[in-house]
Amino acid sequence: MNLEKMNIGAMIKYHRQLRNMTQAELCNGICSVTHLSKFENYNKEVNQETILLLLERLDISLDSIQKASESIAADLSDLLDAVLSYDKKRAEECYHRVEEQREYITFSNYIGSYHLYLYRYFLLINDFESAEKEQETIRYIVNSLAAQEKEIYEYLNAILLMFKGNYKPSLDILLKIEANDLLPSVWKAELYYFIAHNYASLEDSSSCIAYGSKALEGFSRSFNYLRILHTQFLLGVAYTDLGLYENADEQYRFIFRNMNLINAEELLSAMYNNYALLLEKICEVEKAAQYFILSMEHAHTKKEYLMSLCSYTELLISQGKKEEALSNISKILRETKINSMKKQELIFRYYRYLLKDQKEKAMEFLESDVLPYLEKFFFIEDYNKYALSLAKFYSTRNTDKALYYYKKIAER
Repeated sequence: MNLEKMNIGAMIKYHRQLRNMTQAELCNGICSVTHLSKFENYNKEVNQETILLLLERLDISLDSIQKASESIAADLSDLLDAVLSYDKKRAEECYHRVEEQREYITFSNYIGSYHLYLYRYFLLINDFESAEKEQETIRYIVNSLAAQEKEIYEYLNAILLMFKGNYKPSLDILLKIEANDLLPSVWKAELYYFIAHNYASLEDSSSCIAYGSKALEGFSRSFNYLRILHTQFLLGVAYTDLGLYENADEQYRFIFRNMNLINAEELLSAMYNNYALLLEKICEVEKAAQYFILSMEHAHTKKEYLMSLCSYTELLISQGKKEEALSNISKILRETKINSMKKQELIFRYYRYLLKDQKEKAMEFLESDVLPYLEKFFFIEDYNKYALSLAKFYSTRNTDKALYYYKKIAER
């Protein structure tokens, strides 16, 4: 029987200790204590007859170990497929099947894959505390991993950084992984997607489209329909930002047509929000307001709701609806502190000064707090937008400062 994936020596030691047996008690009449010790601790080769006798004394069948090895391989493969397909329900079922075999996995060469796939699973379900525990566990065994497994570990660390809002360091790692070309092919489409996602978050829409298109091609080849919708959603945002409104509308229409077919309800809030942003860009303001409200109604998380509320409030500001906007801003500022949305908190503190006719304070806050934050975290489009407001403000007050901010915008 082929047991090359199982560390039988370590397994025998574990079950011997579990039964409070000494080495002498286990190996009596089978082999020497020295021989057993080397087998248990170094997986030193012994003949199959000796293994069978040791397992028999421990009341473990070799056939059950072989079946466990085959089952572990299949269940880990299913878990990875479910996670990469973004099928959360199936992934949870696979996760529980895998966990039932934790004891056998501990004594197998699947231990690296096990912790890596669990790390990715916890990222899928946004359980960042458990993901960080897996990250720490893998850090201790990383030197024993194969080259591809080490690359997957770096890749997962980059995704965790992205989820925490550290887009630039995440992007740098992902681009390095792309250049190394060591990541297994099954992960490649997702790699391109997350590169595109980072570029979108850093407001580099052209690069987002380039990598989003590569992701879309990869997901299409594997018929990964939900991830196709995720990518088209990302492309819709990027096309809107670039003023390619027909292209953006084409992406959104495709998503609206197909999302009900694959039960993609979790996309609804973000979809409505970003479609509203497109409508706002093409001056369909009333319709945009309706979609922002729909987005808030379909939000699954507090953060989704707040993102839509922020977008809707900016629309109100642009329409001169000061009182309603101020009411929303009070709620935004309370909630963004709790939900770690620093960018939105800073921007709406600035808007509150403006709406309360405190323009000098607004510009002072813009210069001292908002712009440094946007620059530090590479929010280029936002930086240029607010730097332009500051440059115009200084144009009649301080020519040197006005020129400084115009120059900063030009450099970007």
